[in-house]
Amino acid sequence: MAKRRFTEALHGDEAFQGFTIEQELFVGSSAYQSIEIVQTKRFGRVLILDGIVQTTELDEFVYHEMLVHVPMFSHQAPRRVLIIGGGDGGALREVLKHDIDQVDMIEIDEKVVSSCIEHLPSLNNAGAIYDDPRTNLIIEDAFAYLAREQSRYDVIISDSTDPIGAAEVLFSQKFYELCENALNADGIVALQNGVAFFQPNESRGTMRALRQLGLSATCYQVAVPTYYGGLMMLAFATRQRAALLPDLEQIEARFNRCNAEFKHYTPPHHLGSFALPQWIQTITGECHDSTT
Repeated sequence: MAKRRFTEALHGDEAFQGFTIEQELFVGSSAYQSIEIVQTKRFGRVLILDGIVQTTELDEFVYHEMLVHVPMFSHQAPRRVLIIGGGDGGALREVLKHDIDQVDMIEIDEKVVSSCIEHLPSLNNAGAIYDDPRTNLIIEDAFAYLAREQSRYDVIISDSTDPIGAAEVLFSQKFYELCENALNADGIVALQNGVAFFQPNESRGTMRALRQLGLSATCYQVAVPTYYGGLMMLAFATRQRAALLPDLEQIEARFNRCNAEFKHYTPPHHLGSFALPQWIQTITGECHDSTT
């Protein structure tokens, strides 16, 4: 079979990335989206949903470790965790490195979960993460689940796709209200918030919405080579403002007790990721620049 050139144009025709597909491992669709898992020379296996790159074997650990461990180590003692989305399994894999009682993972598309178990086993330990007794996988619309259930969580992690199609509702004021209602008093919510340079309205809108709910909210940054355009923003919100600047020694003590492998996350980097450049502070509303 001839090799095919893939081009993603999430940010428009003048800002795109591409690569050569060495082999198509899975090509299909569900009621929600098209699904492709392909083999590439540089990035390894790549998950593509509706023509947009979601994750790659090469650098997924950078994104997943920062999305998960920053809120998990910021909380004093997380016991119950909620993951929204994350069908590839990477976020759940990282959550299970912590001493928790239960993690509920709500994913709308069962076909993403099953195809990633088969074709992206490094992200989900070949599906073993779903056999962990602490894991409760729920195939459902997270919006409907949160509106119906009365569960409360110490940490909520939204590992969503971009706000297109079925995921658009996960960037709405109503969704943030549902997340806030599902938090324990000292709970923390972390959300994927796009690449600041090309998607500034994601962080701008999310910060405004979270603060209107009375939460202390900011963004922290992570540079993932796969996500074209530079720094990616991860939103962080809590009722306990002290969680925004946790004690380094306490995080290091817990980190050292955690009997797990970390390839990217470190406690000093945790704190440093909240040091935002001025232009991003302007986007997130943490400083005011009349020229922007």
